[in-house]
Amino acid sequence: MSGTTHDDMTEMGERGMSRRRFLKVAGLVGVTVAIGGGGYAAATWAPRESEELLRETMGEGMSKVLVVYGTKSGCTAGVAARIGETLAEEGLTVEVVPAEDRPDPSGYDAVVVGSGIRVAQWHGAAKEWVLDNAAALKARPVAFYTCCLTVATDAEDAGKMEEVRAYTDPLIEESGVTPVELGLFAGWNEAKRFSLPERLILKALKAPKGDFRDMDAIAEWTRGAAGKLGVA
Repeated sequence: MSGTTHDDMTEMGERGMSRRRFLKVAGLVGVTVAIGGGGYAAATWAPRESEELLRETMGEGMSKVLVVYGTKSGCTAGVAARIGETLAEEGLTVEVVPAEDRPDPSGYDAVVVGSGIRVAQWHGAAKEWVLDNAAALKARPVAFYTCCLTVATDAEDAGKMEEVRAYTDPLIEESGVTPVELGLFAGWNEAKRFSLPERLILKALKAPKGDFRDMDAIAEWTRGAAGKLGVA
């Protein structure tokens, strides 16, 4: 479904829906908008760039950590920022950058990379960055994190959480990069961040509205991950 929805729009997680039903709903909404609005759908359906992607250096430690994120609406940028802040508090130098910047991981002691979910997959830019830098990533400790609204709505459902965790399995297999830690974080459903077709899909899926990111949980995970990355 590349080029159809925001990564963070699908961070709503399909809330227990099958991928087949999600695609069916998306297809019906796309046809409806195209018929009703002429060329409007073609002009607005593609993912929009976030108004301002986060790029920031934090901390002044001896060890350097690269935090990479894939996002469109900005949800995962906020998660990356919290990860970076926490690592800086642990005495590290941290660079937080979007995957679109194609940072070179070879100059860092460890890497943390993550993305929102779009139809059971990471956002394309984040996936491509991991694959393009697989050799460098395999030479240093790496942690992955995934943002998905299922974490907020179905956190008590072990099967659903395992499904979210498994979203990274194809990337791990293809890249050969084995993370030392894998974080699962809730995302958001902020209607103002999405185009009309995307909002129609969210409504059809009855996705819960709001920002469900738990910054304290993200910080706690990051502190634990820092030890496994060997930088704390």
